[in-house]
Amino acid sequence: MVASALALSLLTGIVMVAAELIATTQVMERRSDQVTRAGQLFTFLERMVATAGLPSQWPQPAGASLQLGATSADPCTPPSVRDVSTTWGGIWIVDLAALDCVDPNDSSQALYIERVETCGDVCPQQALLPAVCTKQQEALPSHSGWVVGEWGGGVADRECLEQFGWGSLSQILIYHRPRVETRDRSSDLVMRQAFPGKGDQWSTPEALIQGVVTWELGYAQLADVPVLAEGARTPVVTVAVGAASGTTAALEELIQLRKTLITPSFKRALLARKKAGS
Repeated sequence: MVASALALSLLTGIVMVAAELIATTQVMERRSDQVTRAGQLFTFLERMVATAGLPSQWPQPAGASLQLGATSADPCTPPSVRDVSTTWGGIWIVDLAALDCVDPNDSSQALYIERVETCGDVCPQQALLPAVCTKQQEALPSHSGWVVGEWGGGVADRECLEQFGWGSLSQILIYHRPRVETRDRSSDLVMRQAFPGKGDQWSTPEALIQGVVTWELGYAQLADVPVLAEGARTPVVTVAVGAASGTTAALEELIQLRKTLITPSFKRALLARKKAGS
């Protein structure tokens, strides 16, 4: 009897230890998954930020000063209707409820990103072109900036395009869609892309990262930078990542991370201003 009791007690202890090990392993696996998904999100954002502005090798017009960025942007305004500019690309915080080209069911804040990528041998039919190389060439005898226009694919103007820089312009919206149990929809971070050459038409939302419980956006005030318009500030992203799907994670199980998004063109402008002031 005593031996049986000892054996039962030992077996119970082994079962309890095994259960604790399994629970600990499951917690570690969930935490590892959360860290992985958060890392994937910030890696993706860094890739977007790296091209959110004009490439550094594109020459600015003579006498033009480096700009900290456009003060605002409207995702519903087709790039093709904008005037010649030297400040293409950037990152802004926009209110989806104020946009008439986006699903009215989406009403949160979003990151609006305009990316500029240098063209190689071939560029999209609608591309970001130096104004001096377009049909406006006679009216604009010198380099004054870039404009979105139609590229016919000819080689006659290739030398001009390569001299001043030409590329593709893409538009992206990233925002949070909270969990809706009645629709069996998880809490995700989604992305939408504008259709090139189709005005204000956007793709349907595509899940970017699952299990994003909160998504907060704001602007950072950097040291040694005067308080200016929104174009002179950089967005700050704060996310809380929980379970990828299924049950809702408790607050203590969430991973909260924050990242400031500083574009390369913004850094160059700050360095130029500091150098000029020194």
